[in-house]
Amino acid sequence: MPVPEKHRGVIDLRVRTPGDMFHAFDPSPMVGRDLDNEVEAYIVESALELPERVYRLVIHVAEPEDEGDGKETIAEAVRSYFAYRSDVQARRLRLLLREGRHALLMGLGFLALCWGLGFLATETVPVPFGEFLSEGLLIIGWVANWRPAEIFLYDWRPMKRQREILDELANMDIHFRIDLQDGIRPKGSN
Repeated sequence: MPVPEKHRGVIDLRVRTPGDMFHAFDPSPMVGRDLDNEVEAYIVESALELPERVYRLVIHVAEPEDEGDGKETIAEAVRSYFAYRSDVQARRLRLLLREGRHALLMGLGFLALCWGLGFLATETVPVPFGEFLSEGLLIIGWVANWRPAEIFLYDWRPMKRQREILDELANMDIHFRIDLQDGIRPKGSN
């Protein structure tokens, strides 16, 4: 079901020409080109600031290009770029969660080893020193689990949120507007 216009977060982008949105040195065809870093950052940060979760990009063009890629090709290139970035973010999230699982297994194994050595220390080392050593080993064992706890409690959430926004940007409506500068009309217009 389409989302009504009033419920779409509008992101306004002003460029001289539509080609200015893309990396100048990228030799790929338009639908494979990377967005300029500043353009990408602006669009993503604007989306993060908007309360809506469905977006519409309005590209204000000062000098429309007479030749070259059409509006639909440029719009598809922008959507395609954000779909690619979403896939990259999904891979990064999967790798982070895999790292978290491995760190958790290693951390729990190390905690069990420290607990066992601590138990052994309380049984074999004289009273004040054995307990001190046991507590120290137990603390070190828990510290070894800090990274998996950090990954599973905090690190994955911003990455998931970023991916959700990139997914929405990959599906956003894109509109073009020609902005007249200082009353100068674009070439070919009356």
